[in-house]
Amino acid sequence: MTTTKIFVAALVCCLGLGFSSKVSANSWRVNSDKRANANFQDLNAAMADERVTDGDTLYMDKRCTIATEQTISKKVTIIGPGYFIGENDADEAYFSNAINLEADSIKLTGLHISNINIRENNAVIERCRVTGDIVATEKYENDNAYIRSCFLTGAIKGQNANGSDGWNVLNNIFYLAELKTCIDQFENILVDHNTFNLQYYNYRPQAIGANVSQSIITNNIIFQGYTKSNPVMCTSTELQNTINNNVSNYNFDSDNVYPNNLIITSLKVADIFKAQGTASTDSYYSRINYSDIDVFGSDGATCGVTAGGYPYVLHGYPLFVPRIENIIIPSQPDQSGNLTIQMIIKNQNK
Repeated sequence: MTTTKIFVAALVCCLGLGFSSKVSANSWRVNSDKRANANFQDLNAAMADERVTDGDTLYMDKRCTIATEQTISKKVTIIGPGYFIGENDADEAYFSNAINLEADSIKLTGLHISNINIRENNAVIERCRVTGDIVATEKYENDNAYIRSCFLTGAIKGQNANGSDGWNVLNNIFYLAELKTCIDQFENILVDHNTFNLQYYNYRPQAIGANVSQSIITNNIIFQGYTKSNPVMCTSTELQNTINNNVSNYNFDSDNVYPNNLIITSLKVADIFKAQGTASTDSYYSRINYSDIDVFGSDGATCGVTAGGYPYVLHGYPLFVPRIENIIIPSQPDQSGNLTIQMIIKNQNK
């Protein structure tokens, strides 16, 4: 048996819980490469198969890229390996086109996704890297969505008073480098323990838009880069928002004073994000190591993503899913002809 075959066999055995061809009647494996011999090549194929039913789990292989639009029409959980986990994006499970969520209580975790269209209630987007927008599609029911512990470089858009009620945006890192507003068009949304890094040269993106009302915005850190001319929140007292225990380096609003917040004009992005490695491979926009600001959190701890109910986890490793932390493969067999492979397997327990 070649080294490659031995490695593959060991990998399947050690990660059998999550990545075997079929662990149980309710677990399935997805890989766009036919040679991987997975159960399905994409999520559309899984949804079309009558064997896949509500409550099932679909595991996305590492280095699986799906370029076509995907529609999830069953109540399933879709689990990927995480993000920013290798030298480049190739180690992720990546959806370069939109994912449409069209069943109640769908959960996505550990994935890299471009755009997400939410078209049913109780969606959960957890520990994902989303490089496009998360949109509550108009004329659909999409209440009570949970966006938590994600790395987001796009916007989250609701339906104002027409829908998207009761959303929770918790413990996410927003990096917005284009002219957008991070969160807009919502009534009754909870925005708690997020960190916003707003960077754009000519116009300033905003954390909270003018169309957010009757909402709670609390325990967030908001950093606005470059020249500052617009407030970090475009809101007003007439919108009946509760805005407290937030930290920012600039004004929360141009016309109103929110006394239960803290403005630190000397706050720098390096006080919040600590890049790892060299500048060529890491930046404030990708792999980050979060540094606490131990001030002003209403929970008595910290503002930002490291406190609160769903503390941010580096790399978006899915909860309770085992992974290979390290592997050592000898270059040749020992004197008995055996090739001993050593692996460290970790279960993500937080």
